[in-house]
Amino acid sequence: MKEIPYLAGVLYGDGTCHHGKNRAYAVWIDQVDRNKFVLDRVVDGLESLGLNVHYYAHQNKFRALVYSKDFYNKFSSLRKDVVKFFKSLTVNQKLEFISGFFDAEGTVTDRLVLYNGNLKLLKSIKGFFDSIDVISYIYRYGKIYGIQIYRKKSLMILKKKLNSEKINKLILSG
Repeated sequence: MKEIPYLAGVLYGDGTCHHGKNRAYAVWIDQVDRNKFVLDRVVDGLESLGLNVHYYAHQNKFRALVYSKDFYNKFSSLRKDVVKFFKSLTVNQKLEFISGFFDAEGTVTDRLVLYNGNLKLLKSIKGFFDSIDVISYIYRYGKIYGIQIYRKKSLMILKKKLNSEKINKLILSG
C-alpha cells in the first residue's frame, strides 16, 4: 500500500476488511453523504491499482468495496503495524498518509483534531509534525486520543502541505 499513501491513510482510518466463509476477501469503506468526496478519491486510488471497485448505497451511506486476496493481505498487514508502515514512508508519503487519515478521522473547527485509538501512531504523527515545525498536542478523549493543532502558524503549514479535502475547506483569515 506504499504506492498510494493517501489510500492507506483513509482505509486505516475508516476501512474494514473481512474474509468470509465463502472464501471472499473483501476490503471496503463506508461514508455518509457529506463525506462522499473521500470515496471519490478512494475509488480513484483503488482503480489505479487495477482493482474492480463496487460502489453503491448501503444503509444510508455509500460504500466502495473490492474483492481481492492480495489487497486484503496488504490492508491486513498495514493494520497490524501501521506505525512501522508510517515510519517507513518518505516525507511526502507521510504527508499523503496524514491527508488520507485526516479525511477519515479528522475534524475541522477553529482547530484541527485527528482522532484515533492508536496512541503509538498518533505519537509518530506528532513526532513528524514536530520535524516540520507544526506544534501539536495529544489529548485523551475517553477511550480514544486526538492530536490537536490550533496555533495559526501550524494550521497554515498543514493547509499548504496536506492534500486533505477537509483541510482544504478550512478558511483562515490573514
